[in-house]
Amino acid sequence: MKQFTIGLSGHIDHGKTSIVKSLTGQNTDNLKDEIKRGLTIDIGFAHLNKNISIIDVPGHEKFIKNMVSGVNAIDSSLLVIAADDGIMPQTREHFNILKILKINSGIIVINKIDLVDDEWLDLIISEVKSFIKNTFLENSKIIKVSTISNIGIEELKNEILDLSSKPRTKFDRGVFRMFVDRVFIKKGFGTVVTGTVLSGKINNKNKLRLLPNNEIVNIRSIQTHNEKVSEVEMGSRTAINIQNLERNKISRGSHLSDEHFFTMANNAVVKIDLLKDIKHNQRIRIHLGTQEVIARILFANKKVDNIGLLKFEYNMICSFNDRFIIRSFSPLITIGGGEILDFNIEGKWMDRKKYILNLLSCKNKDGIIKEIINYRKKNIFNEQTLCYHLGMSKYILKKNIIDIDDILYIGESNPWIVTKNQLKNNNDNILRYLNNYHFKNPYSNGIIFEQLNQKLLLPELYLKKILDNLCNNNYLKFNNDLYSIYKFKIQLNKEDQVLKNKLFKIIDDQKFQTPDFSSLLKKLKIDEKKLKNLLNIEFNNNNLLIINGALYFSKKNYLILLESLKKYFKIKSSMNISDFKKIADTSRKYAVPLLEYLDKEKITYRDGNERKYNKK
Repeated sequence: MKQFTIGLSGHIDHGKTSIVKSLTGQNTDNLKDEIKRGLTIDIGFAHLNKNISIIDVPGHEKFIKNMVSGVNAIDSSLLVIAADDGIMPQTREHFNILKILKINSGIIVINKIDLVDDEWLDLIISEVKSFIKNTFLENSKIIKVSTISNIGIEELKNEILDLSSKPRTKFDRGVFRMFVDRVFIKKGFGTVVTGTVLSGKINNKNKLRLLPNNEIVNIRSIQTHNEKVSEVEMGSRTAINIQNLERNKISRGSHLSDEHFFTMANNAVVKIDLLKDIKHNQRIRIHLGTQEVIARILFANKKVDNIGLLKFEYNMICSFNDRFIIRSFSPLITIGGGEILDFNIEGKWMDRKKYILNLLSCKNKDGIIKEIINYRKKNIFNEQTLCYHLGMSKYILKKNIIDIDDILYIGESNPWIVTKNQLKNNNDNILRYLNNYHFKNPYSNGIIFEQLNQKLLLPELYLKKILDNLCNNNYLKFNNDLYSIYKFKIQLNKEDQVLKNKLFKIIDDQKFQTPDFSSLLKKLKIDEKKLKNLLNIEFNNNNLLIINGALYFSKKNYLILLESLKKYFKIKSSMNISDFKKIADTSRKYAVPLLEYLDKEKITYRDGNERKYNKK
């Protein structure tokens, strides 16, 4: 059976803690000040059975931030309203918080019915029905209770059991995640932390990532509902005993997760629902999970106030699809809340504004994920890094992007994930850059991969994949370690064409005793740079053989040599260096490197001091 967590909410002194005690027999007021003052200051925890946890939260306005820490992970809510008071300020504030956090089920509990007559009770119920109209609680059960006389407690218990059996609507990332709400030292065991598992599951053999410290920690043991267990799952109220962790390294607001997932954010794109107006660049308080961080809100458009960029004063732990509460910096009142769409976005403000408004137009998770992928111009996601960024397992990721028709997978194992538009832009940038390069360097056959990579700043393996694809589709060609536009061919001017003809006359005439570089310079009477360019052009055009970077032979003569060798080996089974010198009409100076080249090309192979023909 799945784990289920229900949270109480409501005004101070409306009897939330008493209801928990009546339901479970457990007192959630444990702090000395709570017992002494008779009010809940911090969040408290109890359990109805092995599968149902109850979170009690403070009703006093001074402790709203503690209330938010308590309800961030609940599946459902008990909205408690005292019959003698009715709807009060913190009833409204708590209810707004529940709506903003998208808690979509609950029970209304009218408490202290023993203090009012039937006529008054009917008025309160009428007021409550009007209050919850057109909200997630509109069709919820209203249960009348008295913790003093125990009226309605059994009915309430049964309604909670019924609610817990309904299908879960919360987003399970398939990755373990838990915000810490309490930390204490247990003698003989060390540091123990508690929280509600927001997604995924863990066992006591898992390693966890602790943020904001960014440390990997080991689990000593796990408990839920005061019982030692080997595994916990989404929705569980959990206590984790962490090995060798000092108490001062972890506190409320810390975050535990599967070891490769989640990170700190310095900004976040957010979709917001406002209860009060917020000004551009206003300082506000963000409550997410059990954290509280000060931020400023930047709107992408003055006329659009339901999406913007949060800039955190201190890095915050957040992820895609997280819900949060906004409270004013001063005075401390709840003014809205919203959802994290993306975080740690980079780029010029104009680009970021356009991206933020694009996210606003998305109608579902699929669309948002597509925009997140598409925005990354250089830091392209592969399957694994996209999972890390979105905070979800591969299985959950595939479920969320399977229906996006213009998502492409580049590569096989751990493929790069891009949109068609993104790939088109990458391809266009490559083609544009190479065309520009050819225009500026008409006598260069192309550029090496490293030079392209340095210019485009794309992930190396991804760039290689899309270059291969462009070559396979005849947009580019790859020869002699150089990339160039497929139809590009060096066009020599008249002067250089004359020079080329002179060069090949010398090389053709000399056959396999050609001049070296210095001799060619003298014979052609040109500068060093021009000769180098000409030699490289003809080498890349496959007209010239360059061996050991210093010997130059025409391709025409080389092909004649191959035919001569073929005829020789039809008669003889082996060939020594003297034989080769006669065949090539050359000296030892040229014969040795030529033979080594033939071995490298697998035309011949060495057998002692002789060569044999490599029959293909």
